[in-house]
Amino acid sequence: MDSLGFNEIIIRLERYCAYQERCTHEVLQKIKMIGLEDSEKIQEALQHLLSLDFLNDKRFVESYINGKVSIKKWGVNKIKAGLFEKRIEQKLINDGIAQIDQSLYEKNLLVLFDKKKEGLPGFESDYIKKVKIMRFLAAKGYTSEEISRCF
Repeated sequence: MDSLGFNEIIIRLERYCAYQERCTHEVLQKIKMIGLEDSEKIQEALQHLLSLDFLNDKRFVESYINGKVSIKKWGVNKIKAGLFEKRIEQKLINDGIAQIDQSLYEKNLLVLFDKKKEGLPGFESDYIKKVKIMRFLAAKGYTSEEISRCF
């Protein structure tokens, strides 16, 4: 903090949050990286960002889930793990998961299943290839119930 004044730190954090959605944990990491160590100043910075709506964990969760489902085609298990890693409250995670567009989610699962199946000729009769598909979909975060519906 020696080189940066508190107002400069606030401006940096505002830019950091305006660039893309951030969660509180990411902002706290950024604050530590900048070098702000006074816990009162950290709380003041967080309150400032929250009051001006630069920081909103609920909005972050919605954005995160939307991106992971529509772009990365992740399943709920991987999404939950990613949000847990960002130290998001369980209630926010559950609310966000409940908002997933189920038709898009199912379509993603089937697209991934078909794509993997095409890459493994002889799939119909080969147990090992079925296991590979199951493992692939599980790594993408889909539950075993969701995966078994594909077969």
